[in-house]
Amino acid sequence: MKPALRENLRRLLSPRQIAFVGGRDCLTAIGEARRRGFAGAIWPVNPNRAEMLGYPCFSSIGDLPEAPDAVFLAVPAPAAVEVVRALHERGVGGIVCYTAGFREAGQAGEALEAALIEAAGDMALVGPNCYGVINYLARSALWPFAHGGDCLNGHGAAIVTQSGMMSSDITMSQRGLPLTHMISCGNQSVLSLEDYVDFLIDEPGVRAVGLHIEGLRSVTGFHDVALRANQKGIPIVALKTGTSVIGSALTVSHTGSLSGADDLYDALFTRVGVIRVETLPEMMETLKFLVLAGVPRANRVAGFTCSGGGATMLADRAERIGLVFPAVPARVQPDLAALLPPIATVSNPLDYTTPIWGQAERTAPVFTRAMDLTEAAATVLVQDYPALGLDESAPYYRTDAEAFLVAARARGLPAAILATLHENLDPATRDWLVAEGVAPLLGIAEGLGAIRNAIWWG
Repeated sequence: MKPALRENLRRLLSPRQIAFVGGRDCLTAIGEARRRGFAGAIWPVNPNRAEMLGYPCFSSIGDLPEAPDAVFLAVPAPAAVEVVRALHERGVGGIVCYTAGFREAGQAGEALEAALIEAAGDMALVGPNCYGVINYLARSALWPFAHGGDCLNGHGAAIVTQSGMMSSDITMSQRGLPLTHMISCGNQSVLSLEDYVDFLIDEPGVRAVGLHIEGLRSVTGFHDVALRANQKGIPIVALKTGTSVIGSALTVSHTGSLSGADDLYDALFTRVGVIRVETLPEMMETLKFLVLAGVPRANRVAGFTCSGGGATMLADRAERIGLVFPAVPARVQPDLAALLPPIATVSNPLDYTTPIWGQAERTAPVFTRAMDLTEAAATVLVQDYPALGLDESAPYYRTDAEAFLVAARARGLPAAILATLHENLDPATRDWLVAEGVAPLLGIAEGLGAIRNAIWWG
């Protein structure tokens, strides 16, 4: 990416001023900038309105007090090209072009998009045919719909998608994934997916990057930036869609991208160390483990449950995906057995049984000794919390979680609390775990897959 384009992308993602050019869609976008806590200037541009949400409207681009760092553009496609040209002449940093009707709309749209690219010059143009950008760290949003998400600890995952609705769905997720940036890149007319990655891996607070890929504009460009991400210690997690016959055809009609042969993407991702996932939940759980827990140094996991069934589910899934729960050596099994009730069986994963549940003075030594005896490089505790209003036993869960957390932290182990059912981790507990740097994983398959993926990357 050329230096001028990189600087303009920086202005777009961390703006001092945002101009909103258009009508009804700009009303929502202004509201979303305010929801995100944007503290800079907001300048609506519309010759037919006196104000938008209390902000006085400017009649034209030329009437703005100065060149804004960022513009949200929502005008019909035929008019968008001339507006973009006027913004470029004014010295604007970057544009989110929410407008659709370009390359994805066929031959006439292709010609219109070519004119849009020419008009943009060295401005950072996101889209067209996209939702836009959210910077959770800088508290700015150029976004046309209600959105959620946050980054409480100041670090997390940056996500770039070629699907606007998918990006919206991720922001609304209740999974507890800290987000630093959300970028819906649309047609990638000026900025490509690999351009965003190249920029984001240099941003403070970005510990991993998640990608939804329909098709790559530059395979060599992606190859090079993925290697640079690895050198910086920032994992990339990719969800590649359009692998089926129908999905490939839909990809062309969606953003005008060519999906490419799936086995070639597999080879590319393996070559450059990109974690490939099959589902959106797996991507989010993997990113969550990476940014909160970190990267295990080896494929050795200590697992804990307070249920025989839970231990069996961990063991079954781990064997299927190649995740190793090393056995406690026979010669030292009596050491661990002495800390457990007589009904317990020494194993890994370990069911430490309900007689000592919620008693930190009993469970803490068990966690500590089992982590040491298995020479664990990562650890996971299965807990399904009670529903709100039925939470008399919640303190017992929290007590064990705290004891587990202390043991893992003392050993420097990447750690996770894993709920077997997605809905069984309430928001307060989830947020507490995030604040403590423990990954709140949801679902046996997705959760263990996340740990396996982090180990593979390491």
